Amino acid sequence: MSKRTRVLICGTGAGAHVLAGVISRQPDVELRVISQSAEKARRWQESIDRDGFAVRIDGDNGHRTILKAGPFTITAEREAARGCDIVILTVPAFVHLTYLKCLAPYLDDGCIIVGLPGQNGFEYDVREALGSRLKRCAMLNFESLPWVCRAGKFGRYANIAGHKEKLLGAANGDLGRANISDPLACLQRLFGAPPKLTISGHPLGITLRAPNAYCHPPMMFGRWKDWDGTGLDEAPFFYSGVDEETVTLLEDVSEEVVNTSRRIMADYPGVDLSQVIPLYDWDVGCYGNVIEDKTTLLTAMRTNGAYAGIRHPMVETEDGKLVPDFTHRFLTEDVPFGLVVIRGIAEIAGVPTPKLDTVLCWSQQKLGKEYLVGPRLSGKDISATRCPQRYGYSTMEDVLGA
Repeated sequence: MSKRTRVLICGTGAGAHVLAGVISRQPDVELRVISQSAEKARRWQESIDRDGFAVRIDGDNGHRTILKAGPFTITAEREAARGCDIVILTVPAFVHLTYLKCLAPYLDDGCIIVGLPGQNGFEYDVREALGSRLKRCAMLNFESLPWVCRAGKFGRYANIAGHKEKLLGAANGDLGRANISDPLACLQRLFGAPPKLTISGHPLGITLRAPNAYCHPPMMFGRWKDWDGTGLDEAPFFYSGVDEETVTLLEDVSEEVVNTSRRIMADYPGVDLSQVIPLYDWDVGCYGNVIEDKTTLLTAMRTNGAYAGIRHPMVETEDGKLVPDFTHRFLTEDVPFGLVVIRGIAEIAGVPTPKLDTVLCWSQQKLGKEYLVGPRLSGKDISATRCPQRYGYSTMEDVLGA
């Protein structure tokens, strides 16, 4: 009998729910899920024991497919990492380092650590937690989740609203020393297809390519920069309601990110960052099958079926009106663990980012934080971000891990 692949999923959010449901259906997998919350682990395990677990896939014309999950266990014990071949982090970026440090003593040589998504700067946290042990393990960082996930009933079911056509990642460490002979093929089998998984280029390319960082904050800025404080009766649509001015800003910020990658490749010809592409190309490449009008980034965002129904994060006031929620992850996660990371890399590379800076200055004001001071990332809250400066990196050699 062939050896079963041992997989550990970190997290209990919508992405982790879907991932657990999909992977647990594989007959040759021993699946564990770990949470830092013993209460959440207990609730999920009790729900499975009582009612089972399923993933709901939303299709065309209201059709829904139900995938009944296979067996798996949920725990809060860090020893769950012992003996695992693959550890997948599907948690907010601000807890990556905590999970990694807790699990590091129990990781076997040859284990593969997967960021799904790792978000910007994931490799820096892996370096920090594992140190020299990274040479005996391997890291894969993917740009996003394989699916557009929607929260269902905790511990009972989760929803897939759409699939990406392809998903790009990059590797760090020696995949040849992994316990699994072909890690990418193994992950493809575990996740299913679509999307088609690909590994390409330097890990820095995924940090610069990951779109949440330079998509969500500019969209929040575009919609609310001139807000006068008046409450609304209904939350605006996030993607399908985007306007031309905001899309132009998105294109400008995207161009600054692409220019950063080009500058680094020019200075370091051996570093492949070709996976860093304009936002339009990324959007159509991932969601082309569900976009009705691919003419421009504006039409693509407005007609992307996977984005349909997603609204701006709002909170209700005492008078029943809705106001923007500036404590939502679109700012609290995608700024310090996204936009600030990219800005820090651009600063070290010597690439100006005026449009990104405009969004960052507005965002840090809404968050009550100080990251960017004048032209430099030197604010008092840098230590709570994942920009390279937070780790003491001051040269591009530091950033590249050279």
